[in-house]
Amino acid sequence: CWRETNCVEFLKENYQLILFDFRGHGKSDKPHDDYYHEQKMTDDVIKLLEHLSIEKANFIGYSMGAYITFLLLLTKPEIIISTILGGFVLTLKNPVTERFIEAFKVENIGQVKDLLARAWRRLAEKGGNDLLALATVLTGLRKGWSSLMTSPAQMRTSLKKIKVPVMTVAGSSEVIPGDKTLVAQLVPDACHFQIQGKTHGSGKSSLIAAPKFHMVVKAFLDLVNDK
Repeated sequence: CWRETNCVEFLKENYQLILFDFRGHGKSDKPHDDYYHEQKMTDDVIKLLEHLSIEKANFIGYSMGAYITFLLLLTKPEIIISTILGGFVLTLKNPVTERFIEAFKVENIGQVKDLLARAWRRLAEKGGNDLLALATVLTGLRKGWSSLMTSPAQMRTSLKKIKVPVMTVAGSSEVIPGDKTLVAQLVPDACHFQIQGKTHGSGKSSLIAAPKFHMVVKAFLDLVNDK
């Protein structure tokens, strides 16, 4: 999605870009067993930076990538220069529910009754993903979130302690329930941008394809790295 939406072309002249496929995605392995606990997925990012001899980096995540980036922000802030969370809405409840997991497990999309879960399934099918692998990914992330989020009060306290620059960006038609601005409200000196008429999925209406998304990402990176 980063290449198809022109994000790479927009940023590559000024920044070294490191893109990789998470477990269960793209050209990475896609087993259907317990391979996707969030600790392993965040460890993959840490080990990749170590392999490349990079001590700190700017992190840009979109959708699940933003969720993994958010976990790194909470657990490994020393490797982060700045963080951009695109298509990310913080909820103080578990964001991954059984309805999404089951939507990837059933044989065909006609069996999915929940409209939001059906939209996720349709998006996954369009990308030619291994649906059972994605169901296992979500199961692992759900378990990890439950262990991390012991209480809303603890999460608020953790966010208030963050010292690196953070920006959240969401479309005005974002389908993920929750407060789009909550991270920016709680993290000191964080900021939030909402892009009118854009949603979470793929195609021209998606946030990640919007020129305004590219503009705010580049402006934020330029500001942070100039400092």
